[in-house]
Amino acid sequence: MLPNFLIIGAPRSGTTHLYQGLRQHPQVFMSDFKEPMYFACDNERAWPGSICEKKAYEELFQGREQYRARGEASTLYLYSELAAQRIFREIPHARLIAILRNPVARAFSQYTFQRFLNTEPLDTFEAALAAEAERQRALASPFLFYRQVGLYGEQISRYLAAFPKSQLLFLLQDDLDTNPHQVFQRLFSFIGVNPDFQPDLRYRTNASGVPQHRTLFNLIKSTGRAVKRFLPEHMATRLSGQAHQALLARPSMRDDTRQQLLRFFHQDMLRTQELTGYDLSHWLS
Repeated sequence: MLPNFLIIGAPRSGTTHLYQGLRQHPQVFMSDFKEPMYFACDNERAWPGSICEKKAYEELFQGREQYRARGEASTLYLYSELAAQRIFREIPHARLIAILRNPVARAFSQYTFQRFLNTEPLDTFEAALAAEAERQRALASPFLFYRQVGLYGEQISRYLAAFPKSQLLFLLQDDLDTNPHQVFQRLFSFIGVNPDFQPDLRYRTNASGVPQHRTLFNLIKSTGRAVKRFLPEHMATRLSGQAHQALLARPSMRDDTRQQLLRFFHQDMLRTQELTGYDLSHWLS
């Protein structure tokens, strides 16, 4: 069995919040493995932790026929040059959800999140941006491509070339922050489940930031993972969110870097605005 809807990205744009809210709906099944990245696998490389064998991917949804909507949330699908066509070949009638964030803010959030994961060795955002071209040539993880992953207009075009627009739902993280229940109502309607269900959205996980004390942070996180196995999911989410708030420092972006990125993304933002129908003037200013 394969899913009938997918969250396709973008990274650091609210996908985990959508995933957690969807998991609460009684008519929705979300794979326990949040990001299998099956449709982004290729012959040259498999992302760490990805599921590239079809049988293993199907097993994520095995025995879930009773759910009206079955999905997963792999944030690299939007960026991947392969995913749109692979999804169309295997599940051509799937509903696809992309949630987008101002690409300037998204890039910096991705950087601080990689620092949090200890997968970004460079200690300034500017150095990481300067290293991006070489990282692409070396086929590094796309999660270290802070500019390229935010070129939504280019990425959305691939999906619109493969799927009818009626099968695509574009959301904005801005709206998820300011009116989450309205966003979930649209999302539930789009995937064909009861739109009146209201998930508990008080606590968010997957925050970005740099640990203020790495050793202490790692100790608390490892202890927390053991404890969370014995807690209800809503309580585990709450504790995780509180731990992130207390233990992470959130650096700010330099103004000159922000202006440089605004210039880099300007044309693609205009293209994204045209393709999605959203007024993105607040991103452009």
